[in-house]
Amino acid sequence: MNILKHNRKRALVWVVLFAFTLLPNPYTLSLAFSGGPGSTSVQILKTDMSPRAMGMGGSFVAVADDIYAANYNPAGIGQLYIPEASAMYLSGFEDSKLQYLAFGMPLPMTGFAGLDKPGLAVSALFSQNGDFTYRLINPNGTVSSSSMDAETTKVFALTYGEKVYSGEMNLEGYKATFEQYLGLSGKYIGSELLGKYSASAFAVDAGWLVREPNLGLTFGAAVSNYGTGIKYRTKTEALPSILRLGLSYQRPTILDQSVLLSIESDSHMNESLKSLRAGLEYHFEKYFNFRLGYKTMEDNSGMTMGLGIRHEGFALDFAMSLANEVFNTSQVSFSYKFTNWRPVQYKKSTQYRDQEEVRPQPRKAVKPAKKFPAKPKKSDNIPANKDSDFFMLY
Repeated sequence: MNILKHNRKRALVWVVLFAFTLLPNPYTLSLAFSGGPGSTSVQILKTDMSPRAMGMGGSFVAVADDIYAANYNPAGIGQLYIPEASAMYLSGFEDSKLQYLAFGMPLPMTGFAGLDKPGLAVSALFSQNGDFTYRLINPNGTVSSSSMDAETTKVFALTYGEKVYSGEMNLEGYKATFEQYLGLSGKYIGSELLGKYSASAFAVDAGWLVREPNLGLTFGAAVSNYGTGIKYRTKTEALPSILRLGLSYQRPTILDQSVLLSIESDSHMNESLKSLRAGLEYHFEKYFNFRLGYKTMEDNSGMTMGLGIRHEGFALDFAMSLANEVFNTSQVSFSYKFTNWRPVQYKKSTQYRDQEEVRPQPRKAVKPAKKFPAKPKKSDNIPANKDSDFFMLY
């Protein structure tokens, strides 16, 4: 009982820290009502960074159970139980493309809440938003042109997540089991326009997950890209901060098959823009995954779909959007889970007094027995009446 109260106190501290990250900073508050859709900078941060999530319409804040959780809900990194690595490639409109690399693993120690091993992940994103061609008419009438990158972006992130609470609660006669996870991510954002105007910014992501494993329900909440503005020369622009709220439901169907349903609402804090997303994932016999999703209340509304193939620790995922031509993108990723990895536990052996090692006693030297002359055997032919003098002489 004391342990449960202690864990509740730790969980309360984590929730307070998470709520602190949701407080508006003065800069983003001043811009919250001044911009419309697309008015923020580094729009690539609003892109879905996972073929699995994209196939489900981007509804992933309440799923967040793989290495790509760092992009949607950092708390999901606390659910990693083995190391995982992934590489993703996105192809968009015209020459726009994106590459993403990530690696995460559980740490060989107990987290701050003292319940389980936390998870840690690192990731890197590189994007190119096509080319820009500059044409100049010279005084002699000739035209000279030069090509340059329209915008290039680099994002490096470090994500930490862990379980902060695990306990039971009686709800109208039903004994519910709740597990809570919290996570935090820090990221560096570097951007360059037209190959000459560069800027950088720092941002944080924070996430919260609440699971009821017996019912298969999960609630997720997260804030993404919350930080300072990014400044190009003299003008500072806000980052596309997003508040995500979602709910997911997962249940087995028949044999080794299961279905996952999710719904999510996104609010762009620095833009007058909201989005509603829903997704489905059906898991076939441990090897195949079929995904379907839909996005609405945004410019990029429409249906998405995806496929996944899994074998042992390997996974190949593909997704594509079926919206208008400008927003149509496709993603492919290759992931690997180190299934043969086992966490090493370091335990200090405790010595007790009654378990002290007993040193073997040296054996005492045994003295050799004295040798006496063997007595002659009595002969049968010796007469019974013997003379005593003869006996002594003998």
